[in-house]
Amino acid sequence: MNDSVVEQANQARLLATAEVARLLANGDDLKRVAALREDVLIKQQANKAQLSAAVASQVEATKSGLDMLTRAHQALVLMRQHFQDITQLCAECQSLIDCHDKIAVLSEVHYNLRKTLQDVENIAALPLEAAEAEEMLRDNVNLLQVYEMLASLEGTSMKAQQALESGTSVNLREAHNLGSYFQKVRLTAGKFEERLWSIIRNFLAVSQEDPGLLVTAVQVVELQEMVDAQLVAAGQGASPLRKAWRRRCLSQIAMCIQDSFAPLLQRCSQLIAAGENTDQRVTEILDGADDWVAQLVPIYDHVAPCFPPSYRIFGVVCAEHHRQLASMIDFIGLCADNLANADILKVMQWLAGYQESLGEFGLEEEEVAFPTGPQTGVSLLINTYVARIVATLSSWLSNIVEGDFKGEPKASAEGRMWTPGAVDFFRILNEQVAVVAEVDRGDMLLRVGQAAVATMDHFQAAQRQHVSAGLPLEMLCAVINNNMRCYDESLEFAEGLEERFADNFKGSLDVEAACRGFLDLAKEGAAACVAVVFSDPAFADLFTRLYWTEEWRSGDVTSSVLATLEDFLQDFERMVLPTFYRRLAEALLEECMAHFVAALLSFLKGVTEDDVAAIRRDDARIRQFFARFTKPEKVARECQPLIDVCEFVTADSIESFVLSYTALLTSAPSITPTLLANLINARATSDKHMTKADAREVLEHCREVFVDRQARSGVDDGAHSAAQSAAAAASAAAQAKGAKAPTAKEAAFKAAVNAARKRSAAGALTSPSKPAAT
Repeated sequence: MNDSVVEQANQARLLATAEVARLLANGDDLKRVAALREDVLIKQQANKAQLSAAVASQVEATKSGLDMLTRAHQALVLMRQHFQDITQLCAECQSLIDCHDKIAVLSEVHYNLRKTLQDVENIAALPLEAAEAEEMLRDNVNLLQVYEMLASLEGTSMKAQQALESGTSVNLREAHNLGSYFQKVRLTAGKFEERLWSIIRNFLAVSQEDPGLLVTAVQVVELQEMVDAQLVAAGQGASPLRKAWRRRCLSQIAMCIQDSFAPLLQRCSQLIAAGENTDQRVTEILDGADDWVAQLVPIYDHVAPCFPPSYRIFGVVCAEHHRQLASMIDFIGLCADNLANADILKVMQWLAGYQESLGEFGLEEEEVAFPTGPQTGVSLLINTYVARIVATLSSWLSNIVEGDFKGEPKASAEGRMWTPGAVDFFRILNEQVAVVAEVDRGDMLLRVGQAAVATMDHFQAAQRQHVSAGLPLEMLCAVINNNMRCYDESLEFAEGLEERFADNFKGSLDVEAACRGFLDLAKEGAAACVAVVFSDPAFADLFTRLYWTEEWRSGDVTSSVLATLEDFLQDFERMVLPTFYRRLAEALLEECMAHFVAALLSFLKGVTEDDVAAIRRDDARIRQFFARFTKPEKVARECQPLIDVCEFVTADSIESFVLSYTALLTSAPSITPTLLANLINARATSDKHMTKADAREVLEHCREVFVDRQARSGVDDGAHSAAQSAAAAASAAAQAKGAKAPTAKEAAFKAAVNAARKRSAAGALTSPSKPAAT
């Protein structure tokens, strides 16, 4: 080791000498000796410091190693002593093996004693810990901590009580003394629940003043729910520790709302006893209800965030509010008869606003709807209002109709006849609907709309009674114009009403039939105008001179008929709306042809070439005349029966008669073989080649054709008898009014006219029961 140090010193010396030689290689380097010496001193100091640090480190490491060796030695000594103790104990235990059972019993007794002492300590601590929890309950901040403490105390108390109940040698006095300990826990738990439910009941105020407290209270409920779930999972669902606080929480909220609503419902019950003059009371009740609706905003903003989403607490609160407000409406509905219409509308408007407010919170439509049973408040209010509207409309309707038909019709600047009833009628309907539409777009508007449609039907029925009783021609023209206007007004009314309905009520009101009713009534007015024209005695007498007089053969009768029709058509052109004028002209054409065909069937005396030429001449003149007022196709179709009758009467064989009658049934299905008897006799009288036997055979073949046609078409062979019945009814009505009863010839002619019409007997035009002024 020393040799090594000497060698290292020699090597260091040699290196130092070499370094000095290198630094002083030149003579000029001697000038730098001072600087070199200073550098050497600096390096020497640095080396000494480094060496000192290394030595100190080595010394510390050496001391640490010595300490560890000392502790290891001490541990070995201690371990040797323990081994000696173990050896001595094992030697002692060898003598205890025979007492193993006694040792086990002693061990169990020792454990039970220790456990009993621990339970006694826990029971003894119950009142103190309960008092501590009760003291902590004074501060709401500790609510969750108090719950956890009480949950633990209740568990301890319950186990102790179960142990006492299962014991057989427990002294009753001791059990009673311990009961006071458990009672303290129960009392404190009861106070805690009172505090918890007071927080829950005041959910709105607490959510605004201290939302954290409400959140903590809900957390307590949720923790108890978790405890309940664990108890159920463990098969202890009936344990007193299971409290179902979530259900109680929602129940507490519902009872709070019910208690808060009680004063409002009390005022509603006072409304029933108030009788009349309820306007102010209804306003006060609705104002109070508005306060409750306004509470939904803070409940949505402040209360709902404090509860877990699974509670859907806003929906729960809204549902309870809704039930209470439905009770309020039921109370109001019970005194609906004492409410003014304005009050009912005010309530319905409030309902619409309320439901709209709930809709803004995202609630479904069925959640905001009020019950609509027959005895619910909404139904009672609507029923009362609609009943009053129906009574009002009926009264106004009666006045309108009586006013219209009692006075003279008015003429517009163009000469169109009209009465103010139609204008007033739809003005009233639109006003009633508009009033309701401002407050309701659902059931009430639908009911009022239905009442309006029913009133339209009544309006039409009232007009129909006056039309059937007989009216002057000017008034009938006014009926046509009024109902054409009513038809347009009804379409606008239906369209406007449909736009006002809520989406789920659109398409629920059928107005189409009532609208068509006005158009049908205008047609009936036109039919009545035609009846007035053809019931004019002078004009009706012209048809009785057709097909047998010289006046007819010369064309004078037909000219007079067409001239009279020309005068009436000129009057109609002035008095009737252009949109209906052509329809009226077509109705006159239909009736004119029915009369010409009936006259031909009834009055023809013979069938000469001049007669046939006159018949064809009449057909051509009628076609030319009416072509100015309607389409040529329509004129040709209506005039076809006259040509078919002419072809029948000029047939030259039985087969020709049958074919021509078949064609006649196509254009005039109601002309029976009985009506052909006069034609066949006229032909037999004029034709020397046709015998009476031939006439009977032709008539028989015609009957067969008619029966076969009726059987194939499924029509009863009673059209002619129906027409005769209608004529008989008209005759009876005329006799009842003191008019002269028609003769058999006149009755037969009227029956022929009814058969010649293309309309069915039920829709045939009949003469008014009393003469009408022209």
